[in-house]
Amino acid sequence: MIKSISLSSKTKHEILKFIENEELQADEILPSENTFMDILGVSRYTVREALALLEQDKIIYKIKGKGTFINKRPIQIESGLEKLESITEIIQSFGYQPGTTWVGVEEGYPTKDMVKKLRLEANDKIITLKRIRTANGKAAAYLVDTIPKKLVNNESLDNIDSESVFSYIKEKFGIVMDYATTEIIPTLPTEEMIERLKVPKNKLFILLHQLHYDKEGHPILYSFDYFDSEIFKLKVNRIT
Repeated sequence: MIKSISLSSKTKHEILKFIENEELQADEILPSENTFMDILGVSRYTVREALALLEQDKIIYKIKGKGTFINKRPIQIESGLEKLESITEIIQSFGYQPGTTWVGVEEGYPTKDMVKKLRLEANDKIITLKRIRTANGKAAAYLVDTIPKKLVNNESLDNIDSESVFSYIKEKFGIVMDYATTEIIPTLPTEEMIERLKVPKNKLFILLHQLHYDKEGHPILYSFDYFDSEIFKLKVNRIT
């Protein structure tokens, strides 16, 4: 069950949308608190709380007697879900520098859901890769990817040094990801994410729970990909 998102956090998101829609640049002034109260239909207290969150993220800064100004444009990445791309490719396509901070590589046994979806036996071993992906040095996504150990020749993957797990698996084991099934879920951070990313517990993420397949339809990678909703906009093109 998803916990409720605070009104101040929602207002923060609305102000970020305003900055983007108005294409405000660094050192440009933001509208007054009264203006945001009228635009967003919230109280002065809520606006101040939202601005405090933005100031904490160093998106804005205040000059006493002059107003509130843009410190830097927030990083924004808009990606369609129709095409299967690595996060490295998506970040690079928007002109940002991708980066990876490895959280860990863990070996263990699959959950019941993994056994079913990855077509495993309960005693088959799995390897779980945990990473923080960055865009221009800013944490943009928290990725938890699990692969059956038997698919990587029972290697430990402790020495993986690639930005892209897709590329690493392709180059080292000849496994090519062809398509994925995806559940899109708005969610709050896990305890591990709160600790690793230093984010508030009410920060909104977009979770893509994915199962990646090769060209023969064999399930390869079981993923929980948490995207920062202030950075990523994920869209789906629908037609009649």
